[in-house]
Amino acid sequence: MSNLTGKTLSARYLIQDVVARGGMSTVYLAKDLRLDRVVAIKVIHPHLASDPVFRDKFFREARMIAKVNHANLVNIYDQGDDSGNAYIVLEYVQGITLRDALRDSGALTTEQIVQVSKAVLSALSQAHSNGIVHRDLKPENVLLSDDGRIKVTDFGLARELSADTDTGSLVGTVAYLAPEVIKRGKTQTQSDIYSYGIMLFEMLTGKQPFSGTDAIQIAMMHTTSRVGSALNENSAASRELDELMLYCTEPDASNRPQNAILALRALEKISAAKATTNLDETLVLDDPHGDLSFTEVIADFDVPTDTAFEGYSKKSPVTKWLVASILALSLGSFGGWWFGAGPGALIAIPNVSDKTQSQAINSLQTLTEDIDVRKVFSSTFAEGQVVGTEPPAGIPVTKGTPITLLVSKGKEMAVVPDLLGNELVTATAKIVGARFSIGAVSEWFNADYPLGSVYAYSGDDKTELAVGSAIEMKISLGAIPVVAGLKEEVAKAALEVAGLSVRKSSYQFSDSIAKGDVIAVAPDEVEVGKGSTVKLVVSKGPNTVVMPKVVGETILAAQGLLESLGLEVLIDTRWLSADYGIKRVTGASENVGAVIKVGSTVIIRSR
Repeated sequence: MSNLTGKTLSARYLIQDVVARGGMSTVYLAKDLRLDRVVAIKVIHPHLASDPVFRDKFFREARMIAKVNHANLVNIYDQGDDSGNAYIVLEYVQGITLRDALRDSGALTTEQIVQVSKAVLSALSQAHSNGIVHRDLKPENVLLSDDGRIKVTDFGLARELSADTDTGSLVGTVAYLAPEVIKRGKTQTQSDIYSYGIMLFEMLTGKQPFSGTDAIQIAMMHTTSRVGSALNENSAASRELDELMLYCTEPDASNRPQNAILALRALEKISAAKATTNLDETLVLDDPHGDLSFTEVIADFDVPTDTAFEGYSKKSPVTKWLVASILALSLGSFGGWWFGAGPGALIAIPNVSDKTQSQAINSLQTLTEDIDVRKVFSSTFAEGQVVGTEPPAGIPVTKGTPITLLVSKGKEMAVVPDLLGNELVTATAKIVGARFSIGAVSEWFNADYPLGSVYAYSGDDKTELAVGSAIEMKISLGAIPVVAGLKEEVAKAALEVAGLSVRKSSYQFSDSIAKGDVIAVAPDEVEVGKGSTVKLVVSKGPNTVVMPKVVGETILAAQGLLESLGLEVLIDTRWLSADYGIKRVTGASENVGAVIKVGSTVIIRSR
């Protein structure tokens, strides 16, 4: 596999270093020269990039994540293709993975587990509410940034629930696959929940629930056994989180939380209950600002998400988790009321996508009166339909929380910039700059445009297209090689070198092309590209014959000879046709040796 370090993709992304390599792609650290920012670029391996089916699957990741906007999901910035290097551009998250943290620390603390779980389930909730399953959830795909953010990444195996989710083959890492995926290849939201449950077991114990010598053995354990209690491996683990883990790893998918929204609710209940009942587990620390007269009350699990992983890196294997400063207060029954039926009760924001503005407001008014409306462009929802909310659907909030309703004002339309005659790199930059995406790029022979230039593209008639639309481009391969006048075999070799397939030749007369030389190339299709089939039209030479000697021959013999040469014959004689076999020719309208065009008429006489 090639290393692109030092190269610039699409005249915009300067590849600086390799971040990671996988079986399907390589992830690079790069600089976006246009916006002057650091990004990550995932590039498909060349042998896969040539497969149009796999390319489409790869780009589906970018299209699906573009539908979902959440703080705990890695942002997708761009996608494209440069000289066969198919890539997507992602937000670069500097830090470590959850796998690194587990490798360095083993079992995590309860506070750490809750913080990671909230981030992961919040991200999955947003994906599930948009009809998307991840299908490859594992610690390697959970990023812990140096500034404390937690991000879920790598939806490369994700699939929309509206699509056929019976894959027929196993995908994902076997240690985290749900039983239904292994048995039937069937993926659903509950399959993501099972994967999260396995991760939760690993965070509670520092190890996976099943281990074996090969993938098949581990897969069989998932289908024939159920995950045991984490308390058997770590007696100090949280009993409540262990119960959640057992709930999420139920072998029967119907017995698990049906999606991440419900799993997150269960986690929030554990967190809230823990904060109001386990007051003896709180910890009092000095004020970090040095003012000992000031203290702050923070619930046991209410850990700020922007600093918890700050400073944690592979260079410093000692985990630097944030310890919350908590003053133990006697909350008593007041805390139970606050988080149960009072103002602190958590309610999941309903999904109001596809509703009208008035319908959505009616649905949300039971949760809050503070509803703001913002108009946004949308390529998915018709004008007037609700696109979503901020915070997004499924996120638990307290009553009265301000909610912004995102209402579609339809697709944003624009004219595709003029690309005719541009080289592919320049055309790609123009397309991305105009906020369109790169569609299929095909190459065809075209004598009117130089090699490597765009000669046709989506929207070349100046019709407005929706912003974000995939712009397909046709690139000129130059003219089909000129082979007229060449010998048949030489012409065939020249066309095959150009990437064309030559089928059986046809032959016809030509007054100007010598016999055996090529007259023309006849394509089988209107557009001809590499791999297209063409036919050679080869000359049979001039369409003429030489007048033979017929004087002295019988009338019947002379007539047969001339007609065999493709000539028309008229007989000037006083003899009956019954005598043609014995009467002889005495003269002809053409001299012996004369060149005559096939189809011409020759008169023979017998007197």
